[in-house]
Amino acid sequence: MDLEGIGGVSAAAVAALGLPAAIMVGRWQMRGALRAAEETGRAGIAQAESTYRAALDAVRTEADAAHLQWRRGIRRDAYAGFLLAMTRCVQAAEALPRRRLEASQVLSAAEEEVTQAKNGLSAALWVVKLEGPAAVADSAEGVSSLTYELVQALARKAEFHRAASMLHHLSLSNPIAAELDAALMGLAVTVDETGYNSAPRPGVSPPPEVTEGVERARELHDRLSDEIGTYEWVALLNEALNYLTDPEALNQQLSSAIEGLLPVCRQALDARPNTNVSNIQN
Repeated sequence: MDLEGIGGVSAAAVAALGLPAAIMVGRWQMRGALRAAEETGRAGIAQAESTYRAALDAVRTEADAAHLQWRRGIRRDAYAGFLLAMTRCVQAAEALPRRRLEASQVLSAAEEEVTQAKNGLSAALWVVKLEGPAAVADSAEGVSSLTYELVQALARKAEFHRAASMLHHLSLSNPIAAELDAALMGLAVTVDETGYNSAPRPGVSPPPEVTEGVERARELHDRLSDEIGTYEWVALLNEALNYLTDPEALNQQLSSAIEGLLPVCRQALDARPNTNVSNIQN
């Protein structure tokens, strides 16, 4: 074989040996490219997941803030509604007629307004209990109880003033009524002097002077039963015996209770979602 043939054979052999090497190099390059693509894909997926989680957290934070604001608004309205209902209740009781009336419908309308105001306070209290927290509900219930006591005391005081006005008007033309008016005033002085100025207790009898004063007043009223009914008589006698609760004292207690309720309401309104509202103290 001449040199040209040997060279051709050598070239073919070299070409044959170079083909597998090229294939191996290509495979290595492809594997490297695949690994790079996989790493790029993983990085992209991780970035996408991070972006998604950040967006989801932002949405949740915004939703939590919106819910907290909505919840705060609901509670604020409940607390404000309760305080307004309490104020209306007291104002309705304070507006009860205190003078002798010629028209009974005026008194009936005033009493109906008190009843409606009390019903409104009861409904407002239930809303506060529903919205919570327990500390606010308990404090509001105390305010509600004092409000009812004050309303009752104001109503009884109004009853007395109307009965006293009736008795005074009658005493201008009826000597027995004038005598009864004087007897009741004397009884009130006796009660004060003897210290018998509280509701009777079981087993404790009033002083003889008080008993005598009550009997004398009752005898006079029996002679005026057609002009002064039992309803008015009880109001007059209870006032003389100092059995009626002082509205002013109850009003001071109610004011103190409200002063205690307000900070509890503020704490509940400012509480964060993870705050244990049961720890809010009065």
